[in-house]
Amino acid sequence: MGFLSELVDKLARRPEDIRAENLRHWINTLPDITPLSEASARQRHKVAGVIQNIRIDPRTGRDSLEATITDGSGTLIAKWLGRPKMSGIRLGAGLIVEGVVGTQDGDLVLLNPEYELVPGPEHG
Repeated sequence: MGFLSELVDKLARRPEDIRAENLRHWINTLPDITPLSEASARQRHKVAGVIQNIRIDPRTGRDSLEATITDGSGTLIAKWLGRPKMSGIRLGAGLIVEGVVGTQDGDLVLLNPEYELVPGPEHG
């Protein structure tokens, strides 16, 4: 009966919950990564996630690229000032970013972070 109960539990879970769990597991396989839920403002962190949103921010006077990443425990916006596009930055891509974390409108933000594209859990 235990196997059937576990199967029913798995089938009843929301896809978002399963994806978040898979992302958290993926993050744990990457070396020296701080989960987004543990990242704090004014501290240098190396974080990773999957790009879930990309936008061009025209507010700075020069277009800036923003990529919102998630790791299943939280989200962070990586923002490159004066860069309206960057090779390899696309939805669903795995991304490791490093720098001093700040906040903007309640969101964690990294300005002009060092970055590395990596295969995400769905692609790697």
